[in-house]
Amino acid sequence: MYDIRTEKSPKVNKWLKVAAWVTGAALILFVGLFFFTIWLEQKVERMVTEQSKGVYKLQLHGLKLSPFLGNLAADSVLLQPDYTKWKELSQQGQEVPRVLLDLRTGPVYLRDLSHIKALFERQVQLAELEVQKPVLLLSVMRPDTTTSHLALHETAKGFLKGLAIGNIKVQQASMFYRRGATTDTLSSVRDFQLAVDDFRLDSASFAAKDRAYYARRHKLTAANSHLLLSDELYKLSTDSLHIDTQSGEVGLQQVKITPLAEPAAMARAKGEAVTHQEAAAELLTLRGVDFGEHSRTNKVHIKHALLQTPTLTAFKDKQNFRDKGTKKLPHEMAQSIKTPFRIDSIEVRSGYIRYAELVPEAEERGHIAFHHINALITNLSNMPEQVTIKEPAVIQAKTRVMDRADLDVTIRLPLLHDAGYHTIEGTIGETNLQLLNPILIPTSFVKLESGQVRSGNFRAELSQAAANGSMTLIYNNLKVELLSKDADKDQSFGKKVLSKLANKVAIKESNPSKGEEPRVGEISVSRDPQKSVFNYWKECLSSGFLSSMGLDGMAEK
Repeated sequence: MYDIRTEKSPKVNKWLKVAAWVTGAALILFVGLFFFTIWLEQKVERMVTEQSKGVYKLQLHGLKLSPFLGNLAADSVLLQPDYTKWKELSQQGQEVPRVLLDLRTGPVYLRDLSHIKALFERQVQLAELEVQKPVLLLSVMRPDTTTSHLALHETAKGFLKGLAIGNIKVQQASMFYRRGATTDTLSSVRDFQLAVDDFRLDSASFAAKDRAYYARRHKLTAANSHLLLSDELYKLSTDSLHIDTQSGEVGLQQVKITPLAEPAAMARAKGEAVTHQEAAAELLTLRGVDFGEHSRTNKVHIKHALLQTPTLTAFKDKQNFRDKGTKKLPHEMAQSIKTPFRIDSIEVRSGYIRYAELVPEAEERGHIAFHHINALITNLSNMPEQVTIKEPAVIQAKTRVMDRADLDVTIRLPLLHDAGYHTIEGTIGETNLQLLNPILIPTSFVKLESGQVRSGNFRAELSQAAANGSMTLIYNNLKVELLSKDADKDQSFGKKVLSKLANKVAIKESNPSKGEEPRVGEISVSRDPQKSVFNYWKECLSSGFLSSMGLDGMAEK
């Protein structure tokens, strides 16, 4: 019988040999790739340790390599600093980084990577980097004492030099910042997503005007963030953060400034009377932010800022604590900022402020509130070419005092003036003066029994030392009662006599008086450098009020 297998056996054997060779080659390639991956993993880990002088240890878990596709992946990456080694090298005077990084990630993907260039030419170029669920801890190990800084591309070494990445995707990330190796976190950004387009770490990208921080675009969105302010007594937090360097926009929703101590504890920590504050805003947006200019020159330019529905509640205990030190005028604040900045306009919509204070010998707090605050601040800058006497920063604000009296104010601030020169002017709407009793009775021991303002206007010129100006207040039927400082006692007989004499002799019941022209009150204030600029402005208005009414020196404070 004819055996068909005998006829076809040469062809079968040939294909079996081919299959064997292919299988063997694949097996060799697989085994080689397996050992190459292990070698690569160990080489990269050793390289990080050597180049960092033992400060860092890198661990790559589940490294996977696709050399033909140029892909590299890891199940997780762990980069840990050795704080003891850092301290040892620092004490030896060796160059060590000022900030240490502690990084833990989920899956990491590098796509279209040139392995040959990376390994032998030390040039990292890839199409995409994706990092999932990274947690980054930044520890500032020493203060920055450098007067001038080199650009990042000028200090880059090793793999970082000439780094080019087409797209960077960071998903579900968290970042924390602290001072030293302590456990206290100064700031954090949680659950954020970051996308970076066309990142190139070189001089051309640094200088390009269509780029910022070496990339065409950085876009960051975060669920919530917090930052401890410089004195670490307040925390700034936001429920939502959005930054886009291409559109020049920054957005924060539900912004809060929260005190971390009670008023008395905060005053004891400072060793003086302090204003205990709590603030919030529904929305803060910045538009026209020139990120490119900042990345190249460190200058800050913002075209417009909007603060929507801000609230501020403040309290100062002057009874148990005393004012100390010197408070800065806006001029000194602006001049103390080393970074050149310019904000074309800041708009405040529907704001609210409530201020309360407890003065010596008072039994209760006095308070005053400003409702429906709408303001526009223009030309806010510390740049000499931007702010001059003729072109000052200008604050234009409208509010309702105690939600009953209209107050319009314009303040002109040439912020670079050495003597702190500025002007304040405005108008006062029709109101009943008794609305001021919640602040006057507990703090000045004066009660306005009656009085109706029809209108008023004022203007003053101020400096670091003193303020002078005038106020015209049109009012009628003014009656004043001087109160005893002991809240449990009725007004003393002497105070009753003084009140009657004041109303009959010193106090001008109306302005204008019958048959006369309206009187012009004098604003004359010597600045107390231990008190804030807001107190300074308030004293100018008080001086004008008292002068107009004949109350100069009548109320004990």
